[in-house]
Amino acid sequence: MPATPPPRDASLSTDIAELEHHNALESTEHTRVDAVPAWKWAVFVVALAFALFHILTSPLFEGSLPARQQGPFHVSLAVALIFLLYPAKPRTSLRRQRMGTGLVVAGVLIVAALLAQGIAGMHIVAPALLVIVLTQVARHLPLRLGGVPVGDVAMAALSVLVGYYVFANYETILRTAGILDPANIAVGTAGLLLILVAAQRVLGPALVVLASLMLAYAYYGPVLPGFLGHSGHSLDRIVNVSFFTDEAVFGTPVRVSATVIFLFLVFAAILQRTGMERFFTDAALGATGWSRGGTAKVGVATSAFSGTITGSSVANTVSNGAFTIPMMKKSGYSPNYAGAVEASSSTGGQIAPPIMGAGAFIMMEITGIPYAEILKAAIIPAVLFFVAQFVVIHFDARRLGIGGIPKPMLPSVRQIMAAKGYLLVPIVAIFILLSMGFSPGFAAMASISIAIGINVLVQLLHPLVVAVSPGTGLVAAPRPSTSRARGALSLLGWTSVTVAGAATLHWLVGALLPDLSSLLRMAVVALVLGVLVAVLAQVVARKRGFAPDSDAAEPLPVAMRQSWRLIVPFGVVLTAMWLVDLSVDAALPDLSRAWSIVVTSFLLALVVTPLVALFAGWGRASDEKLSVASLADGLVGATRIALPIVVACAAAGILAGMITLTGLGHKLADGLIGLGGGYLIPVLALSMLACLILGIGLPTTANYVVTATLAAPAIVVLLQGDLPDATVAMILSAHLFVFYFGVMADITPPVCLAAYAACGISGGDPIRTGGHAVRIAVSGFVVPFLFVISPELLLQDVNWGQGILAMVSSLAGVFFLGIAVVGFLHERISWAERAALGAAGLMLVHYGVFTDVTGLAIGLIVMSLHARGIRKAAGAMSERPTVPEQAGPAS
Repeated sequence: MPATPPPRDASLSTDIAELEHHNALESTEHTRVDAVPAWKWAVFVVALAFALFHILTSPLFEGSLPARQQGPFHVSLAVALIFLLYPAKPRTSLRRQRMGTGLVVAGVLIVAALLAQGIAGMHIVAPALLVIVLTQVARHLPLRLGGVPVGDVAMAALSVLVGYYVFANYETILRTAGILDPANIAVGTAGLLLILVAAQRVLGPALVVLASLMLAYAYYGPVLPGFLGHSGHSLDRIVNVSFFTDEAVFGTPVRVSATVIFLFLVFAAILQRTGMERFFTDAALGATGWSRGGTAKVGVATSAFSGTITGSSVANTVSNGAFTIPMMKKSGYSPNYAGAVEASSSTGGQIAPPIMGAGAFIMMEITGIPYAEILKAAIIPAVLFFVAQFVVIHFDARRLGIGGIPKPMLPSVRQIMAAKGYLLVPIVAIFILLSMGFSPGFAAMASISIAIGINVLVQLLHPLVVAVSPGTGLVAAPRPSTSRARGALSLLGWTSVTVAGAATLHWLVGALLPDLSSLLRMAVVALVLGVLVAVLAQVVARKRGFAPDSDAAEPLPVAMRQSWRLIVPFGVVLTAMWLVDLSVDAALPDLSRAWSIVVTSFLLALVVTPLVALFAGWGRASDEKLSVASLADGLVGATRIALPIVVACAAAGILAGMITLTGLGHKLADGLIGLGGGYLIPVLALSMLACLILGIGLPTTANYVVTATLAAPAIVVLLQGDLPDATVAMILSAHLFVFYFGVMADITPPVCLAAYAACGISGGDPIRTGGHAVRIAVSGFVVPFLFVISPELLLQDVNWGQGILAMVSSLAGVFFLGIAVVGFLHERISWAERAALGAAGLMLVHYGVFTDVTGLAIGLIVMSLHARGIRKAAGAMSERPTVPEQAGPAS
């Protein structure tokens, strides 16, 4: 007899609990699971050293190394970790096995032909054959070292050796940049091939194929027809440019990844370990879960937050979708629609400030525009993207008759904000620091310090909280009895008090410590304010009878003992780190700064790792309270999330380098303008198609690097017109345009990678899921065209009044546009009404007083006529005479 399925409410409760405890940073796919513990600890040490190196070379410590040293360490160690963590993908079918064998044979024959024809010498052929052999050994040879194939261990070691060569000889390489040294070319050949093999394991074949084609294009230029032809370059020169200049592998993408992106990933990891992900999930559940289509709205909100951390729409879809998609299906959504909601919202996470995946940081370097300006420009389009999703989901839920989650099952937003609102302090701090003009690296490190400091100090002050307000045990949180208006006024009041307190603290710290830099002053203010708010929130929450955390029932002696269990591990680890630093300076006084940082990073990792294992059981019951173990685990988690980004940046650098070397960028930009007839809209449409086609297999980072070189210059030329120089607004419009459509490629059929990932969970059809995702994310396909035409949407060249008007009118526009896409208001609307609402929406999103007034008038008229028609139909139904019931036959 089959088991009785659990009740719907019980099943939803389980899903909600799993979503609340979900960790986006720990969701890594296709990683090795069969390694012995010794290898796992070895990988932990290397990953921790990788993270410590980037922290030590951050602006708050030693500062970054020369690009020719920072980049090689960053890439070589990341590639080595990929070989140790990601196994070669098995070829399950006979067709795949034959294809793989054919590719290997073709590779060997090509290398042999290059040697036989004198095109390549042994300094290229030997390392190429070595990498090919090791790749096949890793896949087919059963010999393993502790569960890791010997070929993978060899390739990891070779990656480290390549990085060591470039790191140690960077000054010589710089001095002899134009000399094609055979030793350099051999190392460069091995490095390029190792990067491509690592990219294939983590990202798939598309980027590898495109990079290989670009390398071949650089050589075969003389035999190509038309505008594609060029003078051609020798293999030695191609390898030299690709691996030993600032234009390719170690160019802008890797430089930004090594100095900025990784610090933001550490920031995200620390936020997750201090409870930010749980806080945001609970807030999303409480704020949207009860409304129509609540499960889908929760999926949008949580995926937006996770997506901006992971920087990968596919990874985020798989990670979050494992929990949100089943919830949506249980509430009544079809598998295709549930997968589409998760895919589109996960994709949108990459355009949401402050992290925006990795593209925004690379955009900062390519354009030279400050990061604060890029964030400001991204605010309105990101808000429109998610508001449009909410509108489409809401009216789809009306059309389908799907309700929300019962309120008793959801957390209270007011109580979440009261008890855990202090977690927002680091995020607020990073926005303020960026707006004040501090570099992204400074802002990230300061916010990391603030987040750690608040969490640790709150734990240390926990005995004081318990003494002031003894806990009575875990009590169910009371439901709020006040109205929403009163709650909003209360929140506004507390926000005003907090802002006033921050201003007072800033003045006080400035008066007491006048020599403190503005950055440190801001950090001290944020830290003190966060601790005060957190302690006060815990005291008030405990006195009102609900628990702000799972330690609410601790008596005072237990709380004091827990504080000591925090102080001792941190004290031991900090003392050990200080002794390591002193020992390196004393034992190796003549060591260069670069090697000193490398040695210190690895020694710190070797010393800290056993201490982490020793104190692993000393953490508190709550996962949201940092310990030595969770902090180290967060750094390692940031490293694991960074690996795909690092290898994508390195492979994208190969593309950018070859485009620059061959002059292809200028040729294609001119060709794009010619195809578009010199008109802006056709060129935008062609650029969109190029981004979507490249996005078939390229990750967003690589897609943006390529399109920023090929398509963005053409858009800037057309916007510039006869002006002597392009403005910041023009450059931002062009680059954000190609960046947005690079992101949207992940949900655009036929090869919609995020939709395919979602279907692996939902069981839906990928093409239909992709179609639904495009429909839900309609704003992402419309707004980029409009902000190129109306840069006011990017808050460029506007005052406060114009910025507010642009925001309000565009929000009204996406509201009308969403209704037009769904075709449902209170009931189905006609095609004529949908067309009118769509036109009204486009006019409102396009900035301008005339278009705004006209669009608003059209939208309101259509909606009022629709409502009037419904009332008329309802009146006619009520006036219809009732047919008397006929009597039955006489008995």
